[in-house]
Amino acid sequence: MINIVIAFDNQNASLGRYFEDCQKDIAALLEEQKHLVKSFSPIPSPKCNVAYIDVNIPPLNPNPFLFIAYTHGIDNGLRCNGGSFVSTDNCVHFANSLFYSTACLIGRKLAPALIEKGCRTFIGFNEETTVIFEDPAYRQTFIECDNFALKMFMTSNKTVGQAFESMKNHYTKKIDRAVELGEDIVYTSFLRENRDALVCLGDKNLKKEDLFVH
Repeated sequence: MINIVIAFDNQNASLGRYFEDCQKDIAALLEEQKHLVKSFSPIPSPKCNVAYIDVNIPPLNPNPFLFIAYTHGIDNGLRCNGGSFVSTDNCVHFANSLFYSTACLIGRKLAPALIEKGCRTFIGFNEETTVIFEDPAYRQTFIECDNFALKMFMTSNKTVGQAFESMKNHYTKKIDRAVELGEDIVYTSFLRENRDALVCLGDKNLKKEDLFVH
């Protein structure tokens, strides 16, 4: 069974609802897969700060765990409330974790730092990414794409590397379908840019059983 932590900036002025919807999507999956969950700790906006992370994440180590984040990002950190609550300064706390985030840019500096400090595997983006959240159908597609590798990892026998490749393939299918249907070119271009910004670092052979804590 897996210890799971989800940080999400639900009070963000621009994307708060989207971040919360992504979190709810995974929370619903975890409800269906209770047999995989040892503990589930949601971290909403008020708790997305350095003090909370520095106190509550270290006790999870040295056991493996899954950390998920739906927030804004810069190249060296996850952002919330005007500051970085996970950065190259405190990334040592995430040793032994699978670190999965949809935050922009963190694949550039934060991800390599995480791996250097013992994080098992990182999945995220190394460029700016964009979602369309006003239109319900488009919003659902972006949520589906953002969470795809995580869902594949949790519900199949795929390694994290295989789940990551499935995610990229899913993006491609959505892009091809959008082109076929003559969907909004902006929507299609956002999907393509997001897919091309995806990175997976660390142990690509990691399986969910490797995160089990008994």
